[in-house]
Amino acid sequence: MAAVVNLTRYQQRREKTKQDLLAAARKVLAERGYHNAKIIDIAAAADIGVGTFYLYYPTKDALFLEMVEETARLLKERIDEARLTVEGAVEKMRVANHAFFCFAEENRDLLKIIFGHGNAFNELLRTVYGMFVEDAVERVADGIERAEFRALQSHIVANALVGMFAQVVSWWIDQEGPSASYMAEVMTDFALHGLTPKQG
Repeated sequence: MAAVVNLTRYQQRREKTKQDLLAAARKVLAERGYHNAKIIDIAAAADIGVGTFYLYYPTKDALFLEMVEETARLLKERIDEARLTVEGAVEKMRVANHAFFCFAEENRDLLKIIFGHGNAFNELLRTVYGMFVEDAVERVADGIERAEFRALQSHIVANALVGMFAQVVSWWIDQEGPSASYMAEVMTDFALHGLTPKQG
């Protein structure tokens, strides 16, 4: 029994140290940029030794990759939770877009790091985008089945939506405004109606 308790405490301490490292990396990377941030800086911000850092991550890149994956997971959870609150494809799109921009606003520094890192992590970003494209394909297909969306090829539309939103948010996080709510409203309207005036 004591061994189980000790193991649990060890796991809890290890998880806490890992979360401290991720939080420290986010802070240091936001302040100094990816290339100027050193492992020794991240370790110091997490109040651990450099040796301890290497027990968790073999390189700074490995830590960065986990930050990107964790961010994508949290964003997906936020969007899924928002969708559960409404019915219908259009309303699900509306609340999902609002959740997306609110998350981006709350995590502005982290998204600047991810989107501002150039092409070094294109393969990982393609994987992350792929996860959201797959989700968008299902949403678009559902909307078509409900006759709320036009019967367009769902994979084309899904890729267009994810690419468009990724570009817009990478621009928006460097601006002083508009608000997340306004961005969500404009992008939802654009996704649903395009450039032509709404009828009626």
